[in-house]
Amino acid sequence: MVMQGKDSFLVLLGVFILGMTFFFCGRGAVTAPPPVALEHPAEHPPQAQKSTEPQPSPPPPSVSVPAIAKKKIDDLLIGKTIPFRINSVTLLSDGKVILNGVAAMLREDPTVIVEVNSQTDIGGPERANQMLSEQRTTAVVEYLVSQGIAAERLVPKGYDASRSSAVSATDEGRRQNRRIELSIGTTGE
Repeated sequence: MVMQGKDSFLVLLGVFILGMTFFFCGRGAVTAPPPVALEHPAEHPPQAQKSTEPQPSPPPPSVSVPAIAKKKIDDLLIGKTIPFRINSVTLLSDGKVILNGVAAMLREDPTVIVEVNSQTDIGGPERANQMLSEQRTTAVVEYLVSQGIAAERLVPKGYDASRSSAVSATDEGRRQNRRIELSIGTTGE
């Protein structure tokens, strides 16, 4: 039997309608026609019924542990600073509260390592700023160690004013440049 003219159009239209039904309504909407009753049912074994239950959704995309830890710590630190006394390595109580939260998050995953960065402003001699910055990172590391974090998970790095993030011509700019930053990674990276 050869299809001509209208017949091929109707077949294509039917295929199109089935395709759109499948696309918009899902796999369960397009099913086989109902079975035809057999004259001798014993001749043919029953076919296994196909389940029309919804397929389980694919697992969510995996997010790396450092990304989760970084997000948690970033959320904790947004809009906050870890303050020190001016020209001192003495960590103020507000800074200890913040570091207690960081330590709690670090205890949740022992594979996370943290690089502790400290910067200074342009006030004072460059060498003194560098030394102060290094001492402040050491103070943060020592505080986190006192909170139960293993020292090998903490990498201190002190910088002078060369990594300023704000203009140091104002008190606010200098305050923003005197900061501690935490960079998150995992062991083996």
